[in-house]
Amino acid sequence: VILVDAGDYSQGTTYVSVSQGADAVTMMNTVGYDVVTLGNHEFDYGYAQLAENMKAAKFKVLCADVLDADGKTIFDANTIIEKGGVKIGFFGMETPETQTKANPTKIKGLTFATNDAFTKAAADQVEALKDADVVICLAHLGVDGESKPYRSTDLYAAVKGIDFIIDGHSHT
Repeated sequence: VILVDAGDYSQGTTYVSVSQGADAVTMMNTVGYDVVTLGNHEFDYGYAQLAENMKAAKFKVLCADVLDADGKTIFDANTIIEKGGVKIGFFGMETPETQTKANPTKIKGLTFATNDAFTKAAADQVEALKDADVVICLAHLGVDGESKPYRSTDLYAAVKGIDFIIDGHSHT
């Protein structure tokens, strides 16, 4: 079993909100999560709080398409987990909609990939994971029409080599 999450775990209950997402990480550690990506709600309390929360994570946090002021991904872009002799590659993709759904003062200095940079971020991860037997995108993109052209279906159509997408955001 590999336990994963496609984002928005830092919002939705009072106790998680009161702790600004820290209690979600504590619970996820207790349950034994292996790998997660970020949702737009992970940025609700600001990038500094998100980074602080994730210092306590005992799981991998992946995000290939959000860059810091130095142009580096804010968390690792990918990882490989081997189970039963099968190498499973994971990479994370965050919705560019976070730019307009989060308080801009709390995400200042971050760049959310759009247009060709968005597709390139995913394609680069597929290439980086070429030694994996299976490539899984942990996406927080959704499938709603208003998210076009950054939906998981758009990504799958544009980037070859993704075997499976575990998606969040639209809650469908």
